[in-house]
Amino acid sequence: MQRKHIITISGKPGSGKSSTADKVAELLGYTRHSSGDMVRQVLKDSKMTLEEYNKKATRDNSLDDKIDEELRNLRNSRDIIVDSRLGFYWIPESFKVYLDLDIDLATVRIFKDAVSNTSRSLVGTSNNSLDEVSRQVRERMMAERSRFRRHYNVDLYDTNHFDFVIDTSRQNPQSVAIAVFDAYKNWLETEVWEPKREEVPLGYSFKNQY
Repeated sequence: MQRKHIITISGKPGSGKSSTADKVAELLGYTRHSSGDMVRQVLKDSKMTLEEYNKKATRDNSLDDKIDEELRNLRNSRDIIVDSRLGFYWIPESFKVYLDLDIDLATVRIFKDAVSNTSRSLVGTSNNSLDEVSRQVRERMMAERSRFRRHYNVDLYDTNHFDFVIDTSRQNPQSVAIAVFDAYKNWLETEVWEPKREEVPLGYSFKNQY
């Protein structure tokens, strides 16, 4: 069976999609594409925050349509990594990866990223307090889940859609990338693939990683 040389990476906010995509692309020598970068550019051009984008997108499909078209155009590409929540939906033949983690840890990661990452600050990700970031993350997940169910009849947080699910809570980006790399290589060589889940490694400690 000839498989697509495409990996799509989805997952919860703060799960490490961007850093994982970067490192897997480096390991494989693939080109990386990110719908997050596409969205941030739209927000910057439109002078909107992410919260405003999500509110507008509930009644205006044109914002999502721009991103969807770019993702669909990648379907016939080769040797690419696609960091996108709906990449698995638009490129179903890809090796579909989902990054999972505890939502409280996701809040801490996003808070730290908002403080240090200029591009996140530009699109209005709050760095005022953990409580504010926690509120934003939960509202964002609820809004996106509702929107995508309505528009596409798909739950983007349902892990049953994916070929490989990995809990990134106590892993660093390098160990996640290596796990994805190994699973992808096995997927390419396996005639019939059974979805796999990799849990938190025994002996890992939160304080050693974050």
